[in-house]
Amino acid sequence: MAFRISRIYSIVNFFIIISSLLIIRLFYLQIIENTNLVRQSLSMRMQEVPIEVPRGEIVDRSGLALTNTGQHFTIIIFPGQVKNAQMATSQLAQLTGVSAEFFLSQLTANKQPFKIKMKIDVVTGQKINSLKIPGVVVVSERSRYGYSSLAAHVTGYINSADNEGVSGIEGMYDNVLRGNQPEYATVLVDATNRVIPGLGYKRLRLSGGSGPSNVVLTLDRDIQKNVERLMDQHSINGAVVVLRPSTGEILAMASRPNFDANHLGDYLMQDTAPLLNRAVSAYQPGSVFKLVTAAAALECGIVRPDDRFYDPGYIEVNNLRFKGWDYDKGGRGQLTFTEALAYSSNPVFIEVGLKLGAEALLSFAQKFGFGQKSKMNFNGESAGNLPILDTIYPGELANFAIGQGEFEATPLQVASLIATIANDGIKVDPYLVSKLTNSEGTVVKSYGASSGTRVLSKKTARQMQEMMTAVTRFGTGQTAYVEGMGSAGKTGSAETGRMNGAGQGISHAWFAGYGPLKNPQYAIVVFVEDGMSGGDVAAPIFGEILSGIYESIPKNAPP
Repeated sequence: MAFRISRIYSIVNFFIIISSLLIIRLFYLQIIENTNLVRQSLSMRMQEVPIEVPRGEIVDRSGLALTNTGQHFTIIIFPGQVKNAQMATSQLAQLTGVSAEFFLSQLTANKQPFKIKMKIDVVTGQKINSLKIPGVVVVSERSRYGYSSLAAHVTGYINSADNEGVSGIEGMYDNVLRGNQPEYATVLVDATNRVIPGLGYKRLRLSGGSGPSNVVLTLDRDIQKNVERLMDQHSINGAVVVLRPSTGEILAMASRPNFDANHLGDYLMQDTAPLLNRAVSAYQPGSVFKLVTAAAALECGIVRPDDRFYDPGYIEVNNLRFKGWDYDKGGRGQLTFTEALAYSSNPVFIEVGLKLGAEALLSFAQKFGFGQKSKMNFNGESAGNLPILDTIYPGELANFAIGQGEFEATPLQVASLIATIANDGIKVDPYLVSKLTNSEGTVVKSYGASSGTRVLSKKTARQMQEMMTAVTRFGTGQTAYVEGMGSAGKTGSAETGRMNGAGQGISHAWFAGYGPLKNPQYAIVVFVEDGMSGGDVAAPIFGEILSGIYESIPKNAPP
């Protein structure tokens, strides 16, 4: 009896084990391997052509797209479904204007489904699809870069052959933006290779793998658009940067000449270097650097805003004569330090720079961020160039004090200088990416403003603000003054050492400033390559940019 019960238990346990194994196997096939099995079963009856490799979007602060903004149409041919090659190619030729021989040669050369690289408009695409030519379908694809895309130098571009980011945000965040779930144009067929009725041609994206994420920038699309419009309207080569002083957010960053990322080959050999992002490239800043000299001298107690100087139109340093920009008009004579900044007096600022000394001036330049890349380390960003302390003799110091000589800075660095002064002496690191989101819009990672570092005392910063207001009210930057909420800043005309056809020295034009005067919200730098005069060329553009921003602010918004 006990033996019989033991056998029954053994049989029951055997069936329990077998049943458990079957359940585990079914779970594995139904749940874990479901996607792969579906893909394998479909692949035996599916003909496909990859039509779109997914890539996350780059958007502005409000979620407005800066990429994937265009659309084009593509002809796809499934050779196994083409019943009458002569008729199909003849119909395509008639609608597209391309020879039937071309289509026939493509059809002959390809046995697998393929795309034809050809620009066709939406109407032509609709006409081709309406004919229902067996084996032929037109699908729409998103263009990564639409016509006249904004912020081209910020977004950068990709290598379309492998969907890999090369420059700008595309390159810096390639691992975030790139997905591995391509979309296909497919046709499902039966065992006799005939299209299954009712299914026809489909767009299909199989699940599995990682999808792309989106990059949300601090840019304001409206400000960026207005900046680029004005740069094109004035036909300038150069850069514009707009920063929020209290947070370091980059609201606009544009460079000219521009480029179309859809046709990169057209720009590679151009001597104007349109692919160069001038906003993060280094140039001699000229007199905008007098802001650093002034701030350092005020902070060190060497000078006060109302101290008086004498400007004879030049200054002698070790038997070298340094002339004022307005030397031909004669010296300015007696003027205060505030007036010296307003009129951009080279003799006065060289005198102050020599009294301040190379070590102190170099130290303050470093505190403001010159000679080093920003913490965001933007693609292609230059650190600029600061002279080495041991090489700064009196003559070199004279040049350094007025932003000439070996010293070079980027428009982004100058914008950070302006933002620091406008922010009452606290330097907040500029940044461009605010967060990363997945395809559903869920925030994956956030980036915020840095805590900031005090570079100037509040007293010195306020003195600098008053002196910069003098520049726009009665000095060299009057064309940058904006009525209503006001503006302040500094002009710059940096000598390049080159001459034009008339034997005249070529200078870069700068204007760097901020607004409103009360509670500053926008630090703006305008750099015009070979623009000659900061006051005549860069300052008016600054005024137009800031006016456009003011006009877009709701009337009931707080200042």
